[in-house]
Amino acid sequence: MKTYIGKIHLKWCKNCNIPLLGRVCEVCRSKAVEVKLTPPGDPRLGFKYDIDFINGILEEEFGAKNVLNGKIILLNKIPGNEEAYEVIVDGEVKYLLYFDEDRERWKIKLKLNGARDLIEKGAYKRIIKIKDDVVEVLKNRKGSILRPGIIEFTDNIEERDDVIIVDEGGRVVGVGLAVVSSKDIKNMEKGKVVKVRFFIKDDKDDYKAGKVYDSLEEAFELMVKANKGVIDAFERNAIGFIKNTYEKLKKPVMVAFSGGKDSLATLILTLKALGKDIDVVFIDTGLEFKETLKNVEEVEKHYGIKIIRLKGEDFWEKVKEYGIPARDYRWCSEVCKLEPLKKFIEERYKDDVLSFVGIRKYESFSRATKKRIHRNTYIRKQINVLPIFHWSSLHVWIYLLREKAPYNKLYEKGFDRIGCFMCPAMEMGEIYKIKKEFPELWEKWENILREYAKKHNLGEEWIRKGLWRWKYKV
Repeated sequence: MKTYIGKIHLKWCKNCNIPLLGRVCEVCRSKAVEVKLTPPGDPRLGFKYDIDFINGILEEEFGAKNVLNGKIILLNKIPGNEEAYEVIVDGEVKYLLYFDEDRERWKIKLKLNGARDLIEKGAYKRIIKIKDDVVEVLKNRKGSILRPGIIEFTDNIEERDDVIIVDEGGRVVGVGLAVVSSKDIKNMEKGKVVKVRFFIKDDKDDYKAGKVYDSLEEAFELMVKANKGVIDAFERNAIGFIKNTYEKLKKPVMVAFSGGKDSLATLILTLKALGKDIDVVFIDTGLEFKETLKNVEEVEKHYGIKIIRLKGEDFWEKVKEYGIPARDYRWCSEVCKLEPLKKFIEERYKDDVLSFVGIRKYESFSRATKKRIHRNTYIRKQINVLPIFHWSSLHVWIYLLREKAPYNKLYEKGFDRIGCFMCPAMEMGEIYKIKKEFPELWEKWENILREYAKKHNLGEEWIRKGLWRWKYKV
């Protein structure tokens, strides 16, 4: 079932090869082209880390080098049981990046034009050449490729790999899923080899890859210019909303700053609307990345403000008392975040406080159901106000780039979420990333998990497969 949380804003300028939020590119005046995405359709901006990461997988799996260099890419997270992203390049989804939990690694699923780009960049792995008469049979319908229809195949295909399908002339005609390995194909005379996922509809071949830039920074700069009018309008509306809310309610003002992009955008807007005579509050849970703590200092210096730091009870002590936090047992959020904030608000404000928060409806269905101004049910004196509620992730990123804002550098390491380094809401792909990028942090957490697993006879798989993220009755 598709979940539409709101309008999907993303469009593309095919001429400049950059993402757009409006109907026209403000650089070349070309009409924007719609980009088809899986709802809720809130793609994030890809940085050099993401490009290098995906390039590495494409080279490993298909042999093609530097496929994404010089282009803006977006990653659209897809709802589901496994962590997966649509990779948007040249204004279309060309690849599906997903974490294979069985193989414990990131892999790629291909779209037709993604395969064409790979061949153009010298792909030499996971390719199957089929007879031209088979091509004619498969046009305009899905099916399977049988062993008798195959002329050649590379020797590096494993079962469940995505493969590129070419005709006798080497033209890409389809992509599909290998149901057997290269070794098996050699020993087969008949039987199914590939389940076709996408195939050409006719012989028309007018595909052309998009424009390439000398640097990602150059492309980002053009993207900001091309979206100026839209971002200006969203900024005016947000600032107007902040001012009107303040004038109507006349309460003290607080901005909840987390070190993430959304709270940073909210802080900038609130400073522009109301000035610096406001409280800015950061809650240190004790599980923060050092990059986040550094970003708090950078934001303070950049905007000439003082950020109030709150700290809850020691997580590492409390985990001995409460046990392992889980998706259905989020004691850590209450103890390490909500309680210190509640205490601060109770002591600092005589009456209610207007708390400007960087919540966006596109983040989740539960957030989409919130009112733009609402009272916190846990902290009754806190009235939450959501200035960027209707913004997409791309609105936020273009705004921050335009403002030359000091955003958290964790985003440049491929992180979607900025918060505690471990959280039961994490997916396995995110855990894999933290293990790789911050091994010392994850080892500290795994030591806790091992001790708990040993005490309660839960086994190594409970740790390795991330089963700790769900509560166990022990």
